[in-house]
Amino acid sequence: MLGLLNALSWIQQNYVENLAVAAGLLYVFFTIKEKILLWLFGIISSGLYVFVFFKSGIYAYSALYVYYVVIGFYGWYNWARKPEETMEKESLLKIHYASTGLLWICIAVALVVTIPVYFVLKHFAGSDMALADALMTSGGMVATWMLTQKIIEQWLFWIAIDLLSMSVMIYKDLYPSAGLFLTYTVLAVIGYIQWKNELQKATPH
Repeated sequence: MLGLLNALSWIQQNYVENLAVAAGLLYVFFTIKEKILLWLFGIISSGLYVFVFFKSGIYAYSALYVYYVVIGFYGWYNWARKPEETMEKESLLKIHYASTGLLWICIAVALVVTIPVYFVLKHFAGSDMALADALMTSGGMVATWMLTQKIIEQWLFWIAIDLLSMSVMIYKDLYPSAGLFLTYTVLAVIGYIQWKNELQKATPH
């Protein structure tokens, strides 16, 4: 009985984080299924995580989730667009591979953005894990943009980001979120495989 009361107390104290976790799981599920509903749950989860991460002192990551909310609306719009000439039900966007040049640009942008974010966190915000925070932030910005374009390599970016994020959540005692990012990692692998299979089906032989 005491264990149940402690569990209920913990849920009550961490309800914002738990809601963010639930919405985040739905976000990844609908991403794998290539359903536009992913953006709704992504916006909800990101909005809640702005509060959770700021409260935990993960400042850049908190700001990143503000970016996620904003780009979530852009992604929703971009996925919903239809060809104007035919007004087909099918979206203009198709799953595709990035060119080698674009991939290098994405990696370069992530690394370049990491430098000033790290500097600010280290010298002005007093962050105790400035580099990890900066890497998660810059990588997440690039990976989310790739998702809005249905670039399949976005899953590979997310695998790396989610593993790093899981480590940070454990360090910050955010255990539900650590579990979420572990789940994200597994789902990112599944998502990559499923998107790759979909692309192969759509590619004429």
